[in-house]
Amino acid sequence: MTSRIRSVLRPNLPPHIALSLAKKAAPLSPAVPFFRDLGHTIPTKWALYRPLLKTTTCLPSTRREIRTKWQEKKGLTSVPKVRVFLQEYHDLLDHLRSSDPSYNEETQSLECKLVEKHRSFDESQTRLKEPQMPVPMKPRLTGSFYRPTLFNPPLPRMKPQPIEIGAMIHNRLRARERRIAKRKEYASLLTDMKLEVGFWKSTIATAPATTPQIREASNDNNNQDWVKGKDPRSPGGWDGTIKNELKLMDERFEKEHKRSEMVFDQYLLKRVGKARQRRDIWWKELKEKKKKGKDESSTVDGPT
Repeated sequence: MTSRIRSVLRPNLPPHIALSLAKKAAPLSPAVPFFRDLGHTIPTKWALYRPLLKTTTCLPSTRREIRTKWQEKKGLTSVPKVRVFLQEYHDLLDHLRSSDPSYNEETQSLECKLVEKHRSFDESQTRLKEPQMPVPMKPRLTGSFYRPTLFNPPLPRMKPQPIEIGAMIHNRLRARERRIAKRKEYASLLTDMKLEVGFWKSTIATAPATTPQIREASNDNNNQDWVKGKDPRSPGGWDGTIKNELKLMDERFEKEHKRSEMVFDQYLLKRVGKARQRRDIWWKELKEKKKKGKDESSTVDGPT
């Protein structure tokens, strides 16, 4: 049944026209661009590029330059430009393969120039890859003060705050903590030494002089007064060293208290006052600009 229908619907053609020629021809494929045509890419690669690299094996800078230039020009799609580019490297390949002494001298000269070029380029790239420290902003006065404390004198407040100020306050704070702990330790040592000296004095005074050692110690105790500093083993007294250290610590504490009571000088007050005026003017202009922008936006929108 199906074959009969197909034979009925088959067109009646003249006997000299084949049925296959009557079929609708398939659409032609678009033309292949020259830079994708195998007739161009294969000869360029195997008859020019690869021989160039093979010939410049003993000329590393020239070889590097060839690779770089071909990498840069691989996106060329203009026939005239590609023709000029290929002709230039065909000439170079002929020069490299030539045995003429003048050509060899030109090749060596070119190699020396490229060595210098690549060295300077590599140095510049190395400098660019090195981490660059950000340029710090110049501190500016904000119009306010750092009140004097135990750790800093009167200072103007700046933005950004210099690292030196924070480091100074931090170091003095830690030094004060260490000094307080050291003073407590020395004071406890002084108390212990007083008790120990009193114990030995009472022991020598009450012990009977039965041996030469005890009689000698008793004579030393009577002839030399440790408290008044007459003992040559300790010119400042038995507690002189600790008392000197305690005195130095107390002087540092007193110096800190004087620092906290310092006042601002007139020159600093004038500088901070001018900075405060500039800050107030800036804030005023900023508020006016924002207000003007709101008014313009409301005028453009209009009542709905």
